[in-house]
Amino acid sequence: MARWQSAILLNANAAGRRLWQLSVSGDRFTVQDEKSLLTNDPLPLGVVGKDWKTLFRGKLNIAWLPADKAFLRAVQLPVGDAAEVAQMVELQMEKLSPLPVTHVVWSVYLMPPTEEKADTLQTAIVLIAARSAVEEFLGKLESAGFLTDRLEAPGLDQLLALEMREEGVWIVPGALGEPALVVWWFGNIIQNVTLAALTAGPERGLQLKTQVEQIAWAGELEGWLPAPPKIHLVASPAEARFWEPIFQEAGGQVEVIPPLPEAQLVARSAQRCVRTAGTNLLPPEFALRYRQQFVDGLWMRGLFTVLGLYIIGVLIYFGALYALKLKFNHVQNDVAGLNSYYTNAVKDHDELDILEERQALKFAALDCWRTVAVSLPETVSIENMYFDHQKFELRGTASADDQDAVRTFNDALRHATNPYKDEQYLFAEVTPPNMQITGDTVKWSFDCQLKDTGQ
Repeated sequence: MARWQSAILLNANAAGRRLWQLSVSGDRFTVQDEKSLLTNDPLPLGVVGKDWKTLFRGKLNIAWLPADKAFLRAVQLPVGDAAEVAQMVELQMEKLSPLPVTHVVWSVYLMPPTEEKADTLQTAIVLIAARSAVEEFLGKLESAGFLTDRLEAPGLDQLLALEMREEGVWIVPGALGEPALVVWWFGNIIQNVTLAALTAGPERGLQLKTQVEQIAWAGELEGWLPAPPKIHLVASPAEARFWEPIFQEAGGQVEVIPPLPEAQLVARSAQRCVRTAGTNLLPPEFALRYRQQFVDGLWMRGLFTVLGLYIIGVLIYFGALYALKLKFNHVQNDVAGLNSYYTNAVKDHDELDILEERQALKFAALDCWRTVAVSLPETVSIENMYFDHQKFELRGTASADDQDAVRTFNDALRHATNPYKDEQYLFAEVTPPNMQITGDTVKWSFDCQLKDTGQ
């Protein structure tokens, strides 16, 4: 039972649908929840459906075939294994089946052998149903989203719930419109089992009484009914008040036995399905198709999940891309706004540099003028003085006899110091004087290169 972790049992009939949820407790199934639904009410897909979790936590879907769609037969066969018994039943199907063998589905349940006949005979309960009824029922379940793993006849579980120790007939009346289970126990074996069809009206009591009498006559003819049977009526007190007078009028001895609670019957049915594989009325082609649908459904859900995750990833990517684009545009607008400020700042900085340079040149020109004024000999005159950035040009005249004064003036400028930097010369270079003598006058000129215009 370790394979199955839970089970769903569905009982669908004309009155409606009953749905039981079962879980495994130890080595037994226990009912956890029960739902009653109308015939047209949808089944809860979250409960009856299967997903990938069932690969690890097995869930068994069981459906009860409506009781009026199944037939039960009891047959005594030599002791053998399940395969041998199935072959022996197949050879007798034409006699056991109320319908043509080609139009039915059937299965076998082996009753535990009794001590008296443990080495000779064993009882096999044969479950028979019309294939058309099974396919129609399965089609309704499929349309409701219920893919069954086991299709069972509830009459078998009612039979197995009977604790037959005393010879007689055991009767389990069904609900209105459902057949009654009639089991004949004689000689420590089940001699006959029948699902007696009954109408829903008040005449159903007489119908059941008549069918029981007919089976009793047949039992007397076959030799397994030695005396009038004791009637064991498995019914609730309310049902017993209806059925007990009917059988007492016929002169039979009636014993009322309380039925097994329905939840226990459901749990025993699920437990039997797990332990016994031979009672499944589900045609093999349906089981194969349901398995393939389950596998295909897992693949499709997996593909849709991957596709959904891919689409979500793409949406997240484009969302992030859009957000980054907005952020980029915002930064770009900020940069564009700062660009004008930067351009104006650079312009102001350049203009300030120009003003500072002009101011430095002004002071440099004044320094040159002061140095010339201090160093100029009295016999030397200046006719032209030109200052261009760091170039300082001097032109002048002197008498032909005062050429040394011009050279002294040139040398004085060469060694003139910067008034702001006493240890540095004012001029980086002072060219030697160029003198031209014209009569008693000498014209001189030389250039001075400022060393530094900074203050």
